[in-house]
Amino acid sequence: MNRTFLLLFFSMLCYVGVSQDVSTPVVDKGSKVRNINSDAVEYAPSISADGKTMVFEANITGRYELYEAKFENGEWSAPISIDSVNNYGSPNDLIGGPSISFDGNTLFYFSSFSGGMGAEDIYYSVRTERGWSRPKNIGAPINSSEYEGFPSISADGKSMYFVRFKPEGPRDKELKKIFDSKVCYTIYQSNKQLDGTWSKPIPLPEPINEGCEKAPRIMADNRTLIFSSYKLDGKGSYDMYQSQLNDAGDWGTPIPLDFLNSEKSDQFASISAQGDKLFYAYNSQDIYEVSIPEEFQQFRNNVIQGYVKNHESNNGIAAEIFVRDAYTSEEVMQIQNNPIDGRYSIVLATGRSYTVEYRAEGYTTYVNSYDLSLVDEYREIQEDVTLYESSQLYLNIYDGELYYPIETDIEVVEKESGTTVLDTVSHNVTGSLKLALSIGKIYQVNVNKQDFYSQSFDFDLSGLIVFPEFEKDIELLPIKEEVEINISDLTNNRKVRSRVRIRNRNRDEVIDIEGNQTVALRVGDRYEIEATSDQGYAFNSTVIDVGGGNNPEVALKLQPLLVGTNLTLKDILFESNSDQLTESSSAELNRVVGLMHNNPTLEVEIAAHTDDVGSGAYNKLLSERRAQSVVAFLIENEIADQRFQPVGYGEDQPLVPNDNDENRAKNRRVILKILAI
Repeated sequence: MNRTFLLLFFSMLCYVGVSQDVSTPVVDKGSKVRNINSDAVEYAPSISADGKTMVFEANITGRYELYEAKFENGEWSAPISIDSVNNYGSPNDLIGGPSISFDGNTLFYFSSFSGGMGAEDIYYSVRTERGWSRPKNIGAPINSSEYEGFPSISADGKSMYFVRFKPEGPRDKELKKIFDSKVCYTIYQSNKQLDGTWSKPIPLPEPINEGCEKAPRIMADNRTLIFSSYKLDGKGSYDMYQSQLNDAGDWGTPIPLDFLNSEKSDQFASISAQGDKLFYAYNSQDIYEVSIPEEFQQFRNNVIQGYVKNHESNNGIAAEIFVRDAYTSEEVMQIQNNPIDGRYSIVLATGRSYTVEYRAEGYTTYVNSYDLSLVDEYREIQEDVTLYESSQLYLNIYDGELYYPIETDIEVVEKESGTTVLDTVSHNVTGSLKLALSIGKIYQVNVNKQDFYSQSFDFDLSGLIVFPEFEKDIELLPIKEEVEINISDLTNNRKVRSRVRIRNRNRDEVIDIEGNQTVALRVGDRYEIEATSDQGYAFNSTVIDVGGGNNPEVALKLQPLLVGTNLTLKDILFESNSDQLTESSSAELNRVVGLMHNNPTLEVEIAAHTDDVGSGAYNKLLSERRAQSVVAFLIENEIADQRFQPVGYGEDQPLVPNDNDENRAKNRRVILKILAI
């Protein structure tokens, strides 16, 4: 007997129900599925978890092939041939027993394609942009030199159920007489191991494999197995039975599905995750649909489905999806989505809480939680997931003492290679910067600014990255130099008790100290140092640039307030050929205001002088107007006008010869002469 004859012989046996002369009551077998059935044989339906895809086999062309239909607008579409599978082998090949994975991304089936390991092997195809891929042999140890057929994949993708011939036939003697010349099957199970390979298949124990079993289908809860079995006490031919796996790992006594079992062959139960409708092959001829009584319904499930996509391109990406118990962290399942469009579907039993983790190499990881502990209804939850190829690092860089944004140089180095991947500058106003860094690497970020201490930190994107955005505040501390401030009497050089105000001209910083001590000032900045005393002294000020020196000293001499003393005011400037004071004059004039307030009996002459540019009469008049401008400023600051005597000397009292621009600038001055105190 040649191989072709054997294949055809066994194929016929797969579809012919064994009749039995048993009187059975009529049952409600449901109704034929509209648009699916035809004059041909439709057999072995398989439904995706969302109930929107059905794959089955039919002999429309004269041989058994696979067809696919979609549930749209409340009804099933006309079946379409899965040509990538049906046209793969020779016209004589048998293709049957389809089982679509619950996420709809993988299709398992068996066939007699040449080059296999046995008479029939289990194959699979994956969903691509152009439809189902060409068949691929699932290989050993599931396939062998024996017959393997009618696969069923669990919702978590971890278990494969299928049948092999049982050459010895059933154990029961009476049943053995019926199957003496016919084919008998045993249901096997293989589990996916940690390395992704399948374990050695083992036959399911009794009470599952008691006689001649067929058409195993594991339900969405991964615990309910519906299979067909020929039993002497059945209704006739193959009946369907349901067994559930308990927490101890034992299969319960099979319960006959008598709400639909009939004297004809009833096989291939397929239930979507909703759990209220059952599709099956009746009499090995047509596909029927029947409502499931409450007591036969499997555990309640929710379907989480959607797409995992690249945030930048919006294209689907291949991802691993880990489902864990939210309380124990026990892994419930690990599945992969479709790498072409990113589509996935997860079936979760109600009554528990879960965390679902979406991982893809080179991308951020997304984690979501689902509390189904109080849910008692079927739901479909759409959850589209976006993963990022890069992480956004937002830097906010501040002055560590004054807390305002500063501009800095930023260098980003990939630590493993030492390569500089970015060299840029933070914003010159906000001090902020956004860095887009690829996932999967460790970076060193260096923050540098002249006259500040640099900072470096590691930014690790090599592990589990859940959030696509990070924000980090960086406070740079200034480099400082110790400056000694000495305040003394101008006439005798003795130290004077004083107050010193230090104003930073580069930034908003004011330091108040007692005189004759050391203060730390910022390197690279310019400071105005003003000394005052309530011990009968005038004020004095100077400007210094900090940096490069070793313990620099600032020595300010304070002049005693004595009648006849002249105090030359610094930085009192006017607009060119005008009596209008410049804005920069206000600092020195405010010192005069302070002096007058602290010494309420002080009366002064305000003497204005010019250079010799222009006529003497004009310079005289200009100097008088300028003296009046100073008086007006002081009066505006609540100093009584009777305490001032404005005098304009014009060019009559030069300090130095008016022979160059530098000397002329020295001669343009305002002096306070103490008249009384």
